[in-house]
Amino acid sequence: MTGGGGGLHRGRVTDRPGGAHWWGGRGPAGGGSHSRTGGRRRVLALVALLALLLAGGIATVVSLTGGGEPAPPVAAPPPSPAAAPGPAPTGTGTDPAVLQQALDDVTATSPVRFAANATEPTAEGAAALDRLAAVLRAPGPAVTVEGHSARVSDGGGRGVRLSEERAAGIARRLEAAGVPADRLRVVGVGPARPRATLEESRPVELRVG
Repeated sequence: MTGGGGGLHRGRVTDRPGGAHWWGGRGPAGGGSHSRTGGRRRVLALVALLALLLAGGIATVVSLTGGGEPAPPVAAPPPSPAAAPGPAPTGTGTDPAVLQQALDDVTATSPVRFAANATEPTAEGAAALDRLAAVLRAPGPAVTVEGHSARVSDGGGRGVRLSEERAAGIARRLEAAGVPADRLRVVGVGPARPRATLEESRPVELRVG
């Protein structure tokens, strides 16, 4: 069947609003095939659907893998004052009581003592000098290096001189370890203040002031 200027058609539908509708061939006015147009529309619809699915899949992958702009770093909380390590106790400063306590703490665990008639400290006493020097390096009040001797073995004037030599030797060691010389004063007490044992009666002690 031939339309007015159109191509060959397989059939038409006449019960549609607006008149006859041709299908399966070219329209009455020479238009394109309706089946071909419908096929292109279906292809476009499929392409659009695939694009939507692909976009959704990418968004899902990004959300699962944590992609995108990284979150700003979270600053670590400052340490609490109780947890922060404080400075090592040195006993330095202008408070004489604090300095004296620091010196006493050292000599209580490592007394600076001497053998009979000796001016060199025992190994234990020599080991304590580094700790004493660490306490005294910083500015602070003057300190008296006080030497002692035992009454029996070091009695008389010899005992006083020996105690002075012991105190002077300790002062020189402290100065060599970095203690300012003007902070130290040397005194020889001799056997004036004996202790319970001969060993305990031969120390060098450090007194603030």
